[in-house]
Amino acid sequence: MDQSRPRHPPLKSPLVERPDLQSRRQQVLYGALTLAFWSLWFYLWLPLLALLAWALGIQQAFKYMVVLGGYRDVLALLGIYGLVILLLGGGLVAWATYNIIRFRGIERRTAALPVTATEIGMHFGQDPHAVSGWQNDQRLSVTHDQHGQIARVETLVTDAAGPG
Repeated sequence: MDQSRPRHPPLKSPLVERPDLQSRRQQVLYGALTLAFWSLWFYLWLPLLALLAWALGIQQAFKYMVVLGGYRDVLALLGIYGLVILLLGGGLVAWATYNIIRFRGIERRTAALPVTATEIGMHFGQDPHAVSGWQNDQRLSVTHDQHGQIARVETLVTDAAGPG
């Protein structure tokens, strides 16, 4: 008997799981039931949350923030933060808009020119013909002097049968 194939096709759920196939009434009822049961779930956790709040001293925070009106200062501070975020974001949008208008249709980015063997040789104080030969070799051993200048370059022979 073939164990890789199931004996019966998988059963489809009798519940409609696609909201687009549900009527508006069913969607509202489903949402209301979900909200009610999440509220019940939260209500069942309240004793543990109250114990945790008591252990962490959150009652004091409630006293200062709600009873004594400390939330007003927090709201004022949030207003200032919101204003600063709005100004910074507005500045960035204004700068981006300025650049879009200024550089529309103009491509100013160019690729860097390739570096020639002559330029590499001049930079490192080496013969340009040797540099072009080194560029074609697969493995090199470069020895530097005490000042970081290239002292010697050896081409390593790659063994075709060996690794690497």
